[in-house]
Amino acid sequence: MKEDFQRLEDRWAAAVAAGDRAAAAALLADDFVLSSSGGVAPTATRATWLDTLPQIETGSLTAVVKEVRIFGAVAVVQAELEWQASLGTRDLSGRYAITDIFSRQDGDWKASWRVSTRLPALRS
Repeated sequence: MKEDFQRLEDRWAAAVAAGDRAAAAALLADDFVLSSSGGVAPTATRATWLDTLPQIETGSLTAVVKEVRIFGAVAVVQAELEWQASLGTRDLSGRYAITDIFSRQDGDWKASWRVSTRLPALRS
């Protein structure tokens, strides 16, 4: 189960890294919303997020799924992202704790909501 969602998160990360709007759109539910602290925007609808995607310059993006909980047709995925990216003059780079809510639609898992929080930088 965890491996299935890791593959899904990897596909999403690859779509973001490539700025591939079509690949990203295929992973999102029609009612997708991003709620983000320190990332792209505090709140973004599916359309807004997809319109912004090609403007993001991503050097690298990796996702590591930490835990998956399934509740019928809803899955809650806790993961951590490591992202090197910018949006115009804004540096988006850093580690993010995310919670993704997926809903089962026509046999596929689609992302309905991502809650993303940029974590403080590690001190050396």
